[in-house]
Amino acid sequence: MRPASDCALKERTVAGLHESLVRRLPASLPRDAMVLDVGCGTGAWVSRLRAHGFTRLHGIDRDVSQLGIGDVTVFQVDLDEEVWGVEGKAFGLITMIEVLEHLENPGAVLRKLSRMLPDDGHLLITTPNLHSVGARAKFLVTGKLRHFDEFGDPTHVYPVFLANLNKLLTRSGLSIVEQWGYPASGALLGTRQWLSIPLRLLRAVLPEEVSGDVLCILAGKS
Repeated sequence: MRPASDCALKERTVAGLHESLVRRLPASLPRDAMVLDVGCGTGAWVSRLRAHGFTRLHGIDRDVSQLGIGDVTVFQVDLDEEVWGVEGKAFGLITMIEVLEHLENPGAVLRKLSRMLPDDGHLLITTPNLHSVGARAKFLVTGKLRHFDEFGDPTHVYPVFLANLNKLLTRSGLSIVEQWGYPASGALLGTRQWLSIPLRLLRAVLPEEVSGDVLCILAGKS
């Protein structure tokens, strides 16, 4: 554990995602709730939470040297390790922004997080959305998953599908409270312009449980 120092922060995720997530946090969540950001990176998300009034902020990451925000308790942890150093604490909000797809054993991590949540606590997860019409069309044509092929992040190892995630959450004593996609427009970021028309046509005829490039999940105790 070490105190962090202030420096320039970088949001290592889809532009605008952090601000949209802040607006989706439960209105009942008190600003003095204990918050844990899992995979906190530079601290950009934690910094945004602090700007919105949250005061009891904690973060864990494999490389805490990149953190650039002060007044945060941070722990250097490999999430696939058994002991993190924050066991026994209760957090009103735990967040995992673009983390789950990097884990070798997501079920074990979700069980650990469940033990840190009180009955009225919330777990916020975001991950690449494989349920969009665009992602499904890519798999149909190429046999490759969007965000997990040679064009995606090479550290993505676990593609998250809602059916599987529901099972893991249930085994961890958690359930989905709300699910949505980002951007709300359903756009797939980085997609070639000429593909926009066929994608719109596909959306008109195919069911799309969650649109957009990012799958967002708010979960709580079952």
